[in-house]
Amino acid sequence: MEKIKLYGFNNLNKILIFCIYDVFYINEKKNYNKYIKYINKKYNSERLTKILKKICFSIGASILNIAHQNYIPQGASSVILFKENENYKNKKKFLINDYLMHLDKSHICIHTYPENIFKKKTNIFRIDLEISTCGVISPLKIINYIINKFKSDVLSIDYHIRGFTRNIENNKIYIDHKINSIEDFISKKILLKYKTKNINIKKVNTFITKLILKKINLKNFIFSNELKNKNSKEKKEIIKKIKKNLKEIYNMKNI
Repeated sequence: MEKIKLYGFNNLNKILIFCIYDVFYINEKKNYNKYIKYINKKYNSERLTKILKKICFSIGASILNIAHQNYIPQGASSVILFKENENYKNKKKFLINDYLMHLDKSHICIHTYPENIFKKKTNIFRIDLEISTCGVISPLKIINYIINKFKSDVLSIDYHIRGFTRNIENNKIYIDHKINSIEDFISKKILLKYKTKNINIKKVNTFITKLILKKINLKNFIFSNELKNKNSKEKKEIIKKIKKNLKEIYNMKNI
């Protein structure tokens, strides 16, 4: 698309939302307690804030304010307000995947939602990450970094463009860049690992891509001592339960 000559600031709001899911199979109560400790250690608000800070630094954003909070018995949140970093304007390279992005007067936030249900044996951990930007460039080019960072089992990525800006002829502009699908911005290496589904509603500038792992490695879904004394039939049953949960999340309906 040709560059648009604008009247004033580009106030199109571009929102990139990740809904990330990890499934854990937990059969023993002691391992449920390990699961809670694992979640609280790996995804506490301090560590989440470090991830968000790194994202802000990498995309050339200056942090204005930070708020973060841990919850009982588990879960955490972190929110950062940021603006464009003037020092990045003349840079030719983006720190992640060789792109430069300017993000103006907006925010990035993350929330975790660990299930607190031991009886079901399959506990689902969810992370919501939202990046909301105003300016010329959208946040789409950081998708690969975030997918690789969290290494999710199932995830849904939503991209919405809201509002409008005006060109110098005073006409309203509702989109200022080319996009057919979020999947076009995901690396081939990542796509080899995931099955994808795309829902694109161009009339309202809304794009959704859902991903689910193609292969299940049981060790990634279970605490190691859960496998002790398990025969091949029992392991297959556990894999079956895990796959069922992943498919239900991916298709948004119970099987």
